Amino acid sequence: MNKTIVGMLHLLPLPGSPNYAGDLDKVLDRAKMDLENILEGGINTVNIENYGDIPFSRLPANPITISSFTKIVTKLEQEYDFDFGVQVMRNDAVSGLSIAEVTGASFIRVNVLTGAVVAEEGIIEGIARPVLDLKSLLKSKVKIFADVLVKHAVPLGNQNLLLSAKATLERNMADGIIVTGDITGKEASLKELENLHKEINQPILVGSGINKNNVNNFLKYCDGVIVGTSLKEDGQTNNPISKNNVIEFVKSLDY
Repeated sequence: MNKTIVGMLHLLPLPGSPNYAGDLDKVLDRAKMDLENILEGGINTVNIENYGDIPFSRLPANPITISSFTKIVTKLEQEYDFDFGVQVMRNDAVSGLSIAEVTGASFIRVNVLTGAVVAEEGIIEGIARPVLDLKSLLKSKVKIFADVLVKHAVPLGNQNLLLSAKATLERNMADGIIVTGDITGKEASLKELENLHKEINQPILVGSGINKNNVNNFLKYCDGVIVGTSLKEDGQTNNPISKNNVIEFVKSLDY
């Protein structure tokens, strides 16, 4: 089986966010250390996310955040050989696609491509049309992977996973979908994933709660996984990546 394994690269707070420490070089150094541990541990694809920029803003992200994000990704891309995607939290997929296009990323992750959700940031609305307009304008080959019934949010309207997935793929032109648990680090429903697998012919990724003990169960019914928390030191989301945890995770894979 050809499965995709994506390691999460969480950036420290960037300029423009409340917790920024005032030194962009430290953000870059931490990103390099985490990326090296991911790559040396055996995972060659990462999703780069401004996870440290809490509380996340709604659209659009701060311009200084976007320029800093772009600088970090550019330096990583120049120094390391790896496949990557980007995600601008909470849902600035237009900026995400812009960064991806100029830095050579192969995909973006979008939390709310379609519909609307109530989240900590307020009501977040789907952004499919402006993202696809930009993709068309740029003639971009960057793929769009969109969450369905995204974590840390409650959907407004339809809460049927299968119908939402089909709408995301068919009417809103995502290249693949991501399913998650309710919050970061929580497993998705294996039963719901199995049902999706029977009905969806486009790529399905699982985007939360993946670890060395459950990954093969999920890979039976999806095309890949995004793994973050379980790769961190002591299994804590805000900690640095542990190379040993990455190695143990990769050893557990049976595909």
